[in-house]
Amino acid sequence: QWYQRRVRARHGEIVQNFKEIAKKFDWKDPINVKQLQAIMIKCCDISNEVRPFNVAEPWLECLLEEYFTQSDREKCEGLPVASFMDRNKVTKPTAQIGFIKYVLIPLYETLCELFPEIEPIMLQPLKDSYVYYESKKLEEDLAKDETDRNKTCKALLDEKIELEKKLAGAEKQISSLALVVTNSENVSTTIHE
Repeated sequence: QWYQRRVRARHGEIVQNFKEIAKKFDWKDPINVKQLQAIMIKCCDISNEVRPFNVAEPWLECLLEEYFTQSDREKCEGLPVASFMDRNKVTKPTAQIGFIKYVLIPLYETLCELFPEIEPIMLQPLKDSYVYYESKKLEEDLAKDETDRNKTCKALLDEKIELEKKLAGAEKQISSLALVVTNSENVSTTIHE
């Protein structure tokens, strides 16, 4: 968790620094060029979601499986597990939504300040992916709600059936007791006569 926060903080710092440089970028300044190179390498490193969906999706599957395998090992060894790597807490949409929104889009928006012509081919696919994963998360949430509703209905139905059985048993006992009371009243009446 600490490492994840540190990486995010460092990423934000790199993007913010480059944002400042991009406003007054000087191609002759070696520091500016070096920072641009660092940003471009960072973009290449985490560019999967910029690719077409049919290319990006298999790579995402591999990455998530790698994370999940690592976290499974960490659990077995009693080590702390980063929540974004825990197969019991992460779905593909939840993994991608935050990553795209807080890491990729700000990074590519910053690069677009210097190269506006890349917006339709790099930034827009990220925004499209974000919308896609938001819709997938909504579908998951609705399916989970439906499953939860079904479980609740089944539990209530099971409880109703159990109560009906108890009620039937209680009615039978009451009838038996009423019969005993009626018989004892008849015996008592006969004795008094």
